[in-house]
Amino acid sequence: MSCSAAAHVVAFTSAPEVTCRDEVSHWRANARGNPMTTRSTRRTWAAALLTASAMLTAGLASPATAATSTGASKGAVTLDGRPVVAAKVQIYRLVYQETNQELEVADNPLKTDYTDSKGRYSFAGLSAKSATSNRYVVLVTDRTGRIVKTFRTIVAKKGKTVTKNIHARAAASLTGTLATSDGRSPAGLRVGPDHGLYNDQGPSYDKLYPDWDTVVKADGTFSLRGIPADNYSGVVVSDGRYGSQCYDFTRVALVDCATGTDSAAYAPQGISLTAGEQRTLPTVTMTKFGPASTKLAGTATDASGKPLKGIEVTVSSSAAAGTKGATRSSGRFTVQDRLPAGPYTVRFDDPKKVWASQYLGGGPDKSARQVVTITPGQPISGLDTALKSRSSAKFATKVTGRTAKVAVSIKRTATGSAPGGTFWLSFNGLSTAADQVKKGKASVTFIGLPKGTLSLVAHYSGTSSTAEFSKVVKVTVE
Repeated sequence: MSCSAAAHVVAFTSAPEVTCRDEVSHWRANARGNPMTTRSTRRTWAAALLTASAMLTAGLASPATAATSTGASKGAVTLDGRPVVAAKVQIYRLVYQETNQELEVADNPLKTDYTDSKGRYSFAGLSAKSATSNRYVVLVTDRTGRIVKTFRTIVAKKGKTVTKNIHARAAASLTGTLATSDGRSPAGLRVGPDHGLYNDQGPSYDKLYPDWDTVVKADGTFSLRGIPADNYSGVVVSDGRYGSQCYDFTRVALVDCATGTDSAAYAPQGISLTAGEQRTLPTVTMTKFGPASTKLAGTATDASGKPLKGIEVTVSSSAAAGTKGATRSSGRFTVQDRLPAGPYTVRFDDPKKVWASQYLGGGPDKSARQVVTITPGQPISGLDTALKSRSSAKFATKVTGRTAKVAVSIKRTATGSAPGGTFWLSFNGLSTAADQVKKGKASVTFIGLPKGTLSLVAHYSGTSSTAEFSKVVKVTVE
C-alpha cells in the first residue's frame, strides 16, 4: 500500500491525518536511531493501517487511489569504502541515450541534494508513468576536487525506491604558474592534460564529464582539480579548446606540439597521474598565440520536432575555408574549429536526399539566410533548424491548339503522403493562375502559347513540412 493511499484512507475514516511527510520523517527517525514517536502515535498508526487494509479488502479504496505514478531513488556516495560528505548530487531527466557513454540530459537538474555524514542522498517524486519519462541520470560532483565527477543512469519504478550506490574515484590535481613572452596578461589561457576525447561523448559531455582544463588567473597561477588518475600524452596550453603549445619537461619550456623549439623535433612527453596525487608543474613561458577555437552547436529536426540524424552541417565564409560537422541521433550537432572572426553562414544538407537543403534562417535561397558572426573563442548555440521533406512530381501534358494543360501528382519523399499547397506555370515572365493542390494533385492551363517546343516552368509552393520546387516541363505547340 502506498503512502498516498494510506493518507487517503485515514482521512476517510476521520482518524488523525497521516501524510507522506509524516511517514518519511518516521522512517528516517527510526532508521537513524533517533525515535520520535510515542506509544500512542504507534497505536494510531496501527489502527490506521488495519482500517486501510480492511477497506482495500472490501473494495472501498479504488486501485487508482492506491496506485502511484511516481518513484524515488536513494543511495550512498563512497570513496575507498568511506562516505563522501557534502558532495553535490543532482538528478537530470534523461533525454536521449545512444550508448552507455553517449547520452543527453535535460538542460537543468530536476532536484539537488547534498550527501550527509554517511554519504547518503535521496530523491522523491520521480515520474515513472512510462518508458519515455522514467529514465534519469544521477550526477555527483565535489567542489573540493577530491573525487572525479561521475554519473549513473537509473530507471524510476512506480511506488518503489531504486537504490543506486555510487563508488567514486579519487582524483588528481595539477597546479603551476605561466608567464608570457610578450608581456600580455596570461589571464584566460587554458591549461590541461591532453586526454584525446574532445567532446565525442554527446551533447551533454561538458555537463557529465570532468573538466579537462582550467583558466589561468591574472597572476599566471592555475589549479586544475578533479582529474581522473590516468596516463596522458602531454599537458597543453592554449587560447581555446585545442592546444597551441605543449609542456616540454626536458627543456622546462613550452614548445610547438608538432615541431618543438629551434626546429628541434618534439617527442610527446606523457604525464602519469595517480589517484589523490597533487602535481605541481614547472613554471614556463607562453610564446605562441593562435586564434581560439570556436564551438558552434544546434539541432536539426523535421517540422514536427523529430530529430534528424546524419544531416551535414557546413559553416562557411567567403573569406575563410570554414568547417563541417553532422547531426547525431538526437538531432544535435557540435562543430568546433579555429575560425577567424567574421560573418558565416550555416547550411544543412541531407546526403540521403530525403530532406531539402536549407540555410539557417531560410530555405535554399541564400538571400534569406541568417548570418552568424563569430568571435574566436566565444561559443555560439541555438543554431536550430526544421528541415522540410523533398518531394517527387509526375507531370501529364495535353496540348490543344495554342493551349497547354499540365497536371501534376506530388508525393512527399519522407513519408510517401500526398501534400497540399498551390501549383502554377510560368513562361517568358507570364504566369497562370494558381491551382490548389488537393491530395497531391493539381492542374493548370496556359493559353496563347507560341508555336514550337517550349520550356514551361512548373512551380510548387510547398507546405510547412514539404519543400517548394520549380521544375521544367517541355511541351510542343504546333
